[in-house]
Amino acid sequence: MNTLADDIHLLPLWRAIHNRLCKGDITDGTKITVPDASPEARRAVDRLLGRVSSAGQLTVPLGRLNEALSRAGTTAVAVSVRACGPVVDRSAARADKAASSQRSWEAILAHATASELALSTWLQLIKASGGLARSGGEHAVISALDVLGVLPQDAPTGRPVLSAAILGGEHYLDDNTPIGRLVTAGLAARLGVPTPTTAAERAALWAASGVAFDAVSTPALTLGLRPAANGPLTEAAARWADSGIPLPIPAAAVAAERWNLAAGTLVSVCENPSVIEAASTRFGTQAPPMLCVAGMPGRAVTSLLDQLVLGGAQVRYHGDFGAGGITIANLIISRHGAQPWHMSVGDHQRAVERLSANSRPPVPLRGRVPDASWDCDLAASIVACGFEVTEEHVLADLLADL
Repeated sequence: MNTLADDIHLLPLWRAIHNRLCKGDITDGTKITVPDASPEARRAVDRLLGRVSSAGQLTVPLGRLNEALSRAGTTAVAVSVRACGPVVDRSAARADKAASSQRSWEAILAHATASELALSTWLQLIKASGGLARSGGEHAVISALDVLGVLPQDAPTGRPVLSAAILGGEHYLDDNTPIGRLVTAGLAARLGVPTPTTAAERAALWAASGVAFDAVSTPALTLGLRPAANGPLTEAAARWADSGIPLPIPAAAVAAERWNLAAGTLVSVCENPSVIEAASTRFGTQAPPMLCVAGMPGRAVTSLLDQLVLGGAQVRYHGDFGAGGITIANLIISRHGAQPWHMSVGDHQRAVERLSANSRPPVPLRGRVPDASWDCDLAASIVACGFEVTEEHVLADLLADL
């Protein structure tokens, strides 16, 4: 039996039998097909069976093989197991795996946070794609839901602190961990935006829920902002504004002092740094008060706007006409009471008309465009045109209105 199991030319036969055994559908009447049998394998099988097979596919009746092997005191099953290892019932294994997956999903979907509509839809997509194992398994998904259940945070929180408080370790929410990736995807699903692909985008997304990677990341980019001197930082910022050069203000600086402008001061808020750069070049030391959110508003931007509005400043906002841009605009307008700035359906359609005449088409629209809280027709207009109108496309209009 050892010689038979170790015969390299008979190994394709034992593998074919072993494969049928694992499928659980083998009897003495079974005919075993040996795929792509070499001439040496064919001759070895023929010698074992005492026959001369015809050309073509090599087929072996299992009953006849067992008769031949009985003279050596063994069976085809015994030799196949010795040659290829224990038999695994694949059908039973698949059934066990499916049952285990079903139990996992029952536990996941029973989580209180999973009932939230946006997150429920996101979880169903993971389930439909069979991506539970790739996502880190039941424990990772439930842990992510535990975290999502406490977001957004009312008070600014560091991500390591949040991780330690909810999960018991400060690094479980890092970008390269299964739970960290799941929470990032869940936050994006909750806001209806694409999952971030860069570190800066991820930081901004978390910051929108009150979670900071650290106290110095994602500063608020300002221009011409002259706050009342309530300490060395605000005094320095006001003097900096006289230079006409943009000033990034980190979250720690925003938290350290009170930032307020003269009541009624209009602050123009934009989404992209290119607008700040262009305004700095155009207006220099005469630049009006401006603030750039640079994507999803982070801790520094959110806190600074809160303070400016509380102090009596008036805020207007402009962003890209796209899925992300409208999502951000909804957040800024709803949280800070900002007025839309060149963000009506008419503004969008005029920009589309100009861009349609351009020989180089803009970037195609990506993601689901949410309804704009200030203009019920805007989302439909954006979807209909099929491409994203960015702030760079309407920069001349913005500068003219400053």
